Amino acid sequence: MWSVSVSPSVFQGIQGMCMSVRQAACVRIQRGICVCPAGTVAGLGVEGVTPARGGPAGRGGGRGLRRFEEIPHTGSSGWLNLVKFWREDRFKLLHKHMERTFNTLGPIYRERLGTQSTVNILLPSDISELFRSEETRQHSKENGAEWRADRLLLNREVMMAPAVRRFLPLLDEVARDFCRLLATRVEKEGGKEERGYSLTIDPSPDLFRFALEASCHVLYGERIGLFSTTPSQESQKFIFAVERMLATTPPLLYLPPRLLWRLGAPLWTQHATAWDHIFSHAEKRIQRGVQRLRSTQAAGGILGQLMDKGQLSLELIRANITELMAGGVDTTAVPLQFALYELGRNPAVQEQIRGQVRVAWARAGGDAHKALQGAPLLKGLVKETLRYRECLHSF
Repeated sequence: MWSVSVSPSVFQGIQGMCMSVRQAACVRIQRGICVCPAGTVAGLGVEGVTPARGGPAGRGGGRGLRRFEEIPHTGSSGWLNLVKFWREDRFKLLHKHMERTFNTLGPIYRERLGTQSTVNILLPSDISELFRSEETRQHSKENGAEWRADRLLLNREVMMAPAVRRFLPLLDEVARDFCRLLATRVEKEGGKEERGYSLTIDPSPDLFRFALEASCHVLYGERIGLFSTTPSQESQKFIFAVERMLATTPPLLYLPPRLLWRLGAPLWTQHATAWDHIFSHAEKRIQRGVQRLRSTQAAGGILGQLMDKGQLSLELIRANITELMAGGVDTTAVPLQFALYELGRNPAVQEQIRGQVRVAWARAGGDAHKALQGAPLLKGLVKETLRYRECLHSF
């Protein structure tokens, strides 16, 4: 079993890791209603923070509803704000922009970017208040019966305990290769220290590739070779397509398609081309699975399970597998990155988890599922990271 220590210095200077230490959520609310931050009033900041608008910092006199217009904002011109975003490349470090704005305007502020208007909320207590308010309106549409039936069938092969136990060895294989890759790099590129080698890296690209390699292995039952020193051209194109899709998504949320078309900007074309390649890659893998199944060979992974049981049509399998593949990358890599960050900030907790994992692995005798059952601190780390960093994003 490989063991890697993490320290805060690992993340110094990482563009994708510079983060706000406070939770933030970006939600849309209707004009005319504003949920005031707990213990403050609209226009005032949290204690010790001086907002640019709305008077001095300090606690407000009460709670309740306030007019939408009372919420501090970054500027009334959405297009001017969008130009500033574009020039300063804020989309890549959106969390840093939000941190600065929260420090300036307080725990609730609104922002217009292009044609989009959002309200950004910092405090978990205010976020929960908003969710409770939204729940009482009961405005959400119900899921269709057909969609729900298909999703329940899919969940059995993805989320239920027997399914997890089946694909856990696939994840374990990828994780072992990933640890070997990191250990080799540390030995080659790292500096010699008293306790071994030390290397400061940006973990984002590596975690991204780990998540993609693991997702494809679980879904298709085959590797795509992203850990190789010379990955295939197909794998290179695929990971570039996923990276391009994720990178072009944030600005497309705010830029009208007609404007992009008139300006001849390549952003939308790049986004659509990336999705075309993602679907093409998934289609090739699915067709390979079909051929293996027809030739009496077992089609591996979740794809093989779904096709073997025949409870979903090939079209539904294709759609769900593609969605899981594209959506399972950043949602895996970013929480892992934050978990490593928290371990680096808390070395005592890191050592405690490491010790428990080693004991559990020794007792499990090589059974990854049994080892996980004996490592509640590791599960707690992931659970707490997702709870505390609920609104993780990879912008």
